[in-house]
Parts: sequence; structure tokens; C-alpha cells
Amino acid sequence: MARLNYRRQLILSHVIAIGCALLSVCPASFAQGADLPKMISPPHEVSSHFFGVNIENSYMSPPILSWTDPMLQRAIKKAGIEAIRFPGGDVGNYWDWQKGTVYPMGKASQTQDSLNALLDLSRATGAYPIYSLNVMTLNNAVLPRANLSQGVANQLRMLDAARGMKLPVEDLELGNEFFWSSPDHDRAFPTAADYATDMNQWTARLRQDYPHANIAAVGSIPSSGDARTKNWNEAVVGKIHDVDAITLHRYDSIVDGGVWDGTAPDAVLSNVFTDWEKIVSGEVHPIEKARLRLWVTEFSGFKDCTSNARFTGTWLEALYQAQMAIQFLSTPSVDQIELYNMTGSTGSLMFQNTSSYWNACQNKSMTFHATAGDLTATGQAYALFGGALKQATSVSALAFPETSMVHPKSGTPYPSVTGIALRGETSQWIIVNLSSKPQTLKYPGMGQGTMESINAPSLTTIVDSEHVLSHGTHAFDGRHFVLPPFSVNRIVVKHPVH
Repeated sequence: MARLNYRRQLILSHVIAIGCALLSVCPASFAQGADLPKMISPPHEVSSHFFGVNIENSYMSPPILSWTDPMLQRAIKKAGIEAIRFPGGDVGNYWDWQKGTVYPMGKASQTQDSLNALLDLSRATGAYPIYSLNVMTLNNAVLPRANLSQGVANQLRMLDAARGMKLPVEDLELGNEFFWSSPDHDRAFPTAADYATDMNQWTARLRQDYPHANIAAVGSIPSSGDARTKNWNEAVVGKIHDVDAITLHRYDSIVDGGVWDGTAPDAVLSNVFTDWEKIVSGEVHPIEKARLRLWVTEFSGFKDCTSNARFTGTWLEALYQAQMAIQFLSTPSVDQIELYNMTGSTGSLMFQNTSSYWNACQNKSMTFHATAGDLTATGQAYALFGGALKQATSVSALAFPETSMVHPKSGTPYPSVTGIALRGETSQWIIVNLSSKPQTLKYPGMGQGTMESINAPSLTTIVDSEHVLSHGTHAFDGRHFVLPPFSVNRIVVKHPVH
């Protein structure tokens, strides 16, 4: 991966070699003893800023949190977030970086999220910026192809300003979600081929000033509601010169189609497996075949379109998104992920306010009283991932064949226990129990250390403060340990078995 320097590559190779020796797992063979979890893929490198988040304030209802707000910065640090997508999703296509606001044509609030605010946020949290470039508009108008060079020059001035402020300038996105049909998207890029043609001019110029940057073009996951999404990747993937990656935005299946019809929570969890299987075959494999990397710069769990928003803000949402994280980390081509969104809804890492959140399916605000500043269900689960990733340089996927499958009354069966192994400064495991029963495991080869667990009594437990969930940390020796029902668990080994 381009961002890894030579010294780190050597360190990583050494770590993987030691891991192969200790675990009896090498790329050529996955055979290992029963005293360790079953590794189903060889270790692959993980970026030092793999785990990120969007903070798109401009479309939020008041009160809007400033990026300089200590409460928001504390939440970023608490969740272990390593990267921030600047300036966000849709707003990036209308962004006036010099004013730190959206052009009026973007129809968003005039929130001030300037480079100075980004600098303050980065210094306070250590978060690494990922720049979503405005390749669509300039001076409150869609950028004509004849003036494309002016748009490129404008964004280069932004990157130069960021570099002058000592902000890292390494990861660049070529816009946001142009695969959706909209008057502005269609005017700027009538077809996916037009987008590819224009981006070839952008990358040629960007490479002159930032030859070592990692550049990602917009990719699509097809949607039945928009024909433009279906053939987008065919015209884009492998058709743009000098790009390193393709971005994908993963928003899984809508639950119930807007009408409550009794979908069981355990059936909802089956979507995280079936949806990812479709994405891997339909989008991930073709991108990998083109020798490109994957950036999941927006993702979130299922869209809860039930009439009473029964699943939003519950522990089910956290387990769903924990499994998404495991799937991303288990895929060697995925370089980074950015959860959508940091603030503004119960599916975020932090509640935007204590009275409501926006339900996009019903196009209205829903009441949800919560403790301001507390991490949501997802935020608390992801804090275990964030803590583990700060000490990891490589990761591999795990399977637990000795455990049972979950068989919902409707939906596809799925494994009750999933997980990943992480290597670096320490040996770590993240293991998730998706079932209603405790799972007893025995792996004496894992060594001794601690096991931290987070769980709720049921999938539908509403998490409106950090005190709702059960948090526990206890000694771990691998010989006999129990995963609580519906739990996310982080094991840190302090004394490995040699």
C-alpha cells in the first residue's frame, strides 16, 4: 500500500513472519492446532488510520456541534477514531473551502467548518484528514468542462493551504456519490464515462503537485431505485489513470419497507451477511481484479424504515455495525472505513442533541431522548475496535466452527460467533457473539491477558446513555472463557504462549 513507508513494511513483514511461526499459520497453509481460533485468511496489513468517521454538520438540525467542541473531540478520542473525512459527504460537492461553508446552491446551513477547525480537531484528537475534493462546483455554479482547470487550481490551493498548516495531505477523493441521479450530478457528469474523462484531467494535475498522494475515484453499489447506479462501475473502474482506489458507500437493506410487519431482530442481522456477500461478488471482486484498493468512505447499518423506528438506537444496530467492521477488516483490499455519521442520529458515534434524530426514510424528525455527549450503542462497540486498531499492524479473519449457527424464523442462517485476530505491539482478538446464548470457548494457546466485554440483555434494548449497556473486564487465560449473549469482546494478550 502506497502510504506505508519502507521501515514500516519491514516491521510488518517481521510481525507477520513471527505470527506465522507462533500460530502455525502462513499464507501457503492455514493448518493450525485446536488451541487457537481458526484463522481463515493469512494476515494482511492494516492502515494506521483505517478507522474513520464523517462529521457532516451542514445538513444537521440545530444545535450543530462545532468541530472545536470539546464534547465532540472527547467522543472521537474515546471511540478511538483515527481519521476524519473532510468536509463530509454531499457537502463536499458544494464546498467553498475559503469560507468554510457550502455554496448557497447546496441548500445547507452555513456551518463554519474551516481548515482551521480541521487543524484544531486533528491536533486535539490525532485524527488524520481524508479530503473529499470538490470536483463539481466553483463560485456557486456547476463547473463547466471548459473551466475544469480553474476547479483543479482551486482545490490545489486548498491542499497547499492544508499542507502549509502542517496537516497531512495524503488521501484524496474525487468527489462524492455522483452515481446518484440529480440535476447537478447529471449536468456536471451526464454519464459515468464523462466523469471518468474529467477525472483523468484531475489526476494528471494532482499528480504533478502531490505525486505520492493516494487518490480514490467514486464507485457505486447498484440501487434498484436509480438506473444510473447500475452501470457506473463498468465505466469508471480501471478507466481513470493514476488512481489507487475506488470508494464505496455501503448502506444495507431497508427493514420492513416503511411498514412494521413483525420482522424479528435476529432476522435483521442476517442482512449484514447476505448484503456483504452480494457486494463482494458484485463490486469488491471487480475492483480487486482491476488492481485497485477499496475505501469505504461512508457506511452505516440497515435503514430502519419501520413506522415507529423500533430498531434505531438499539443494541441491534451496534451488533450489526460491529459485524460490518469485522467484514471490512477481514478484506485485504479495504484500506479504510468512515462511519456515517459522527453526530446527528442515533446510528452515529455521538448523539447530536438530546431530543430527536432525523429519520430519512420517513423524512421527518423522530423523538429520541438521550444523554448528550455519551457514545451511542455503535460508538461504545466501536470503542473496542478503535482501541485495538491503535496497537495493530496486521489483521486476519477467524471462524469458530465449533459454535452453532443462528437460525432466524425468516432470513438466512448466520454464524453465532465471528471475529478477527490483530497483531502488532500485542496480540489481540475481537470476537462477537451474535446469539442469545452465552458461548463457551477454549483456546489455551491464546495466552494470558484481559477480556473486555460489552453487551445488552436483548437486541432491542434502547441505548440512550452509556449506562444502559453492561461493561466488564476480567482476567483471561484462554483455557475456558465465556462470551456473553449479544456481546462484543476484545481480548488483549499480555503473556503469549511460546
